[in-house]
Amino acid sequence: MPAAIVVAGLVSGPAAALDETIGRAMFRRAWVPAPSATKSDDGLGPLFDARACVACHPAGDRPIVTFDRDGAATTRGLVVRLARPDGAPDPVYGRQVQHEAATGVPVEAMIAVAPDHRSVAGRRLARPVARLADLAYGPLAADTRVSLRLAPPLFGLAAIEDVPDEAIRALAAKQAAAGGEVRGRVSEVIDETGTPRVGRFGFKAQQIDLGRQTAEAFSTDMGMSSPWRPAAAGDCTTGQPACRAAPQGAPDRAGPHEIDAAIVASIVAFLRTLPVPRGTASAEAGKGERVFVAVGCAACHGGDLGGAPPLRSDLLLHDLGEGLSSGHGEGSAGAREWRTAPLAGLGHATARAAGLLHDGRARTVEEAILWHDGEARGARDRFVARPAADRRALLAFLASL
Repeated sequence: MPAAIVVAGLVSGPAAALDETIGRAMFRRAWVPAPSATKSDDGLGPLFDARACVACHPAGDRPIVTFDRDGAATTRGLVVRLARPDGAPDPVYGRQVQHEAATGVPVEAMIAVAPDHRSVAGRRLARPVARLADLAYGPLAADTRVSLRLAPPLFGLAAIEDVPDEAIRALAAKQAAAGGEVRGRVSEVIDETGTPRVGRFGFKAQQIDLGRQTAEAFSTDMGMSSPWRPAAAGDCTTGQPACRAAPQGAPDRAGPHEIDAAIVASIVAFLRTLPVPRGTASAEAGKGERVFVAVGCAACHGGDLGGAPPLRSDLLLHDLGEGLSSGHGEGSAGAREWRTAPLAGLGHATARAAGLLHDGRARTVEEAILWHDGEARGARDRFVARPAADRRALLAFLASL
């Protein structure tokens, strides 16, 4: 049954339009904890970060990271991820610190986010760091690492889902054969049938399709079970007895889950309709694209995988250096490895002054470039060494995407 979601977006005609309409409504729906008189809306929690998808993805966009005068981040959609060095979850707090809870369940922790300033490529830049206080279930494991994730934009996901596995594998082979500084690798994910698949969704390419990515968000961010994530208590662990004992939502029509396959399929159908916003055209953009290629950005952010507009991503994992390390592995990705972020829609993000990179640390595209290291160090250094006019042109090109 779960495999049907992979092709949900390929349906056409009135049935597809209905799926999209239902999916839009489900995306905006505010779920409530059980027990509730409205059984179709219950099942939220017991621990959660948001009551609705739209809360962290306003209009399908990424939330804007803002900092108050004391430097603390004030945004919904910036979540705290937990993992030990090998990627295993914290034994008590699980994979994520949820900052809200159903009645009678202790909130896991109080979360504060403050900037950590450091010198990067000759510039003083800041990254957001999570500080946890009032941990309700005792301390984290001694080797648990804490990192932040900003909810990503949801535009143009259909183009990512539609890229054949073989095309992504071919790009990895091409980079390896070239023997250059950029050598991306495929995120290998084993699906429910034991078949190796290519991961492509998530900052570390942990998910193979939109259905599984949506089910993961329901489970981790809202504590709601589905055929892909059947744990009724979401991210609760055995070390959180009040959470495990809390009431669960009404079972769906097809099984014991709070979110059935049809709801996930409808949300996927809706997500596949979200177009990539256009950037701002500029007279310098043409020159900037040439600079983009010349300094080496296109090695990872080329147009090889197509899309309309082009994805500008190879969808491979790359080592981006210690400055961007999450401190822990995730899926098949190491701590320093990240999936190449698609640049389609980047102009829209910069116009909104939305934070860039996995935790929103970069306030501008130039800052995002400066944070690149590891396999991208050469491209970064060539960008820095270019005349100011060339750098402006490259940034104008990116603003046009």
